[in-house]
Amino acid sequence: MPELLGGTVTVLHTDVEDSTPLTVHLGDRYPEILAVHRALLRTAFAAHEGREVETQGDAFFVVFGRATQAIAAAVAIQRALAAEAWPEGGAVRVRIGIHTGEPLRTAEGYTGLDVIRGARIKEAGHGGQVLLSKSTAALIEDALIGGLSLRDLGAHRLKGLPRPERIFQLIIPGLPADFPPLRSLDTRGRPRPGLASGRVLTTVLFVDMVGATERLVALGDRRWLEVRAQYTALVRQELARHGGEEINVVADEIFAVFDGAVAAIHCGCAIRDAVQGLGMAVRVGIHAGEVEYDDGTIGGITVDTGARIMGVAQPGEVLVSNTVKELVAGSGITFTDRGTHVLKGLPGEWRLFTPDEPEVRASTS
Repeated sequence: MPELLGGTVTVLHTDVEDSTPLTVHLGDRYPEILAVHRALLRTAFAAHEGREVETQGDAFFVVFGRATQAIAAAVAIQRALAAEAWPEGGAVRVRIGIHTGEPLRTAEGYTGLDVIRGARIKEAGHGGQVLLSKSTAALIEDALIGGLSLRDLGAHRLKGLPRPERIFQLIIPGLPADFPPLRSLDTRGRPRPGLASGRVLTTVLFVDMVGATERLVALGDRRWLEVRAQYTALVRQELARHGGEEINVVADEIFAVFDGAVAAIHCGCAIRDAVQGLGMAVRVGIHAGEVEYDDGTIGGITVDTGARIMGVAQPGEVLVSNTVKELVAGSGITFTDRGTHVLKGLPGEWRLFTPDEPEVRASTS
């Protein structure tokens, strides 16, 4: 990792829109397309002195010393992606979120609300869109050149943030400027644009605390509530870092969805490791398939399957379905076969796998 910048920096988050359907469509060609995408983005980062902090599958987290550098990199990325000759039906569309603040430095990188804010702004966008926080917009609005301009999209409630965020869109001449409404809490639960049936291919993640009842009895009500709050905060922090959307919390079980299976795997492993600091273990189950969006809720057999996979995981184990394993082929993640399992209420036997931790860590470095 490059030397970390201190003080005020501009964070830039990217990921590929609808990466799971793109993976399914491209099949064996996806690793090659992903490599082209990474090369284009890294060229733009290097040209504008961006420092790559973290890479997870198709997502990047980069910091810049100046906001104008981050804007220039974002423009270069979108223009390079638009000019690339992608295979039919395989165009890579990247959403970008930019925020300027003072994130906390750690031995591994950066953390804190400013990092989460940049990620949440990115998640509100669509492929081809560049979104800025109010702090970044204020710094660069008088320095825009080459026909660049800003469009004020108003204040939006973003998951996990304490107040509505004023978001601006960067308008890049020659590239699309009109997009669907932002994916904020104000529109949460509605089917995504273009999905009139309310069905969408997604990755589901379930996490559950092991031995919660025994811990409650041992700690007592008041201390237990404190510990559970710490646990929930850690899980939500990792969901924010990895682009997960929390759907439901029942007691100590949390259900979230992801656009991509790679991000879900990294998040599951990160949650497992984070809660060890609280002296506890979790079970994590991950599956991918079509889910049904209906009146603000998400359901279907894919959701039930993810919950059942979590149910057969051992303490401290992340289990994924064969579907997830196939979706991340070419990502660098390898797996250990955990054999076949009968999942309650589901037909047949299910072959499950656990990600190999050294490869998971290597793919994020």
